[in-house]
Amino acid sequence: MPNTKMTGAKFRNHVFYNKYIYGLIAIVAVLLGNLLFSTTAYRAPNARRIDIEMVGAYVNTATDATKEVQAQLLAAGKEWEIQRDAEAGVDVQAEDYEPALQELEILGLDYSGEGTSENDYYAAQKFMVLLAAQEGDIYLISRTLMTDLADQGLLVPLDGYIEDGLLYTGDRSLGKVTFDELDENEKATGVQHVYALQATPMTGLTDAFSYDTTDKYVCIMAFSQNPDTAAAVIHEMQVLFEPGAFGAEIPEDEAVSDGDAQETQP
Repeated sequence: MPNTKMTGAKFRNHVFYNKYIYGLIAIVAVLLGNLLFSTTAYRAPNARRIDIEMVGAYVNTATDATKEVQAQLLAAGKEWEIQRDAEAGVDVQAEDYEPALQELEILGLDYSGEGTSENDYYAAQKFMVLLAAQEGDIYLISRTLMTDLADQGLLVPLDGYIEDGLLYTGDRSLGKVTFDELDENEKATGVQHVYALQATPMTGLTDAFSYDTTDKYVCIMAFSQNPDTAAAVIHEMQVLFEPGAFGAEIPEDEAVSDGDAQETQP
């Protein structure tokens, strides 16, 4: 009968000759654990969240500063919803009341939309997946992408938010972001709307995320389930990141305050 007893020497030999297998098992276990966590961790449905997609450059979203900004924008969105509900006659003091907004996340995608690099090729695929899956509420994108999305009828008109004072236009030239309204057959209706705002004046985004706002535009996606709350979040983004917005003081060292400065002509 063979000796099946595991001695110390046998155990050491077993580990030595199988260390790579054990290493592989450990790696797979970690990956499966992360996958299990990501699939089981609660994620608010799209109707109860706002996702901000910052497209056009790498954005470090894992810093404490990002978490702080996310918390501020989330709080502002909730506050706006509470005020809206109160004005609609909802008892916001009720014990079981809570605003609809539960989560807000800032995401980054290094994609220019120009297709000039190998990275753009793979990023373009991810961008198309975002659109197909109808992910994201607020997009910061290049003029090329913005005009493409407007031509496809994928952007929310911002006229009403501007007229209500929720969004600040400042010195921006709205002619650059005004396009024909399209019907269900993608035919022009003869009506035009403002579909985006130049992001150039939101210089604080560069300080907070190293995100270059030159020739970038902020817009709300037509498939967003929270367009009004998204507009309220953009309002708070202007408060936080745009000197001069809503009457705030412009720092003396602010080189550019005009919304058209540094913009690429259409």
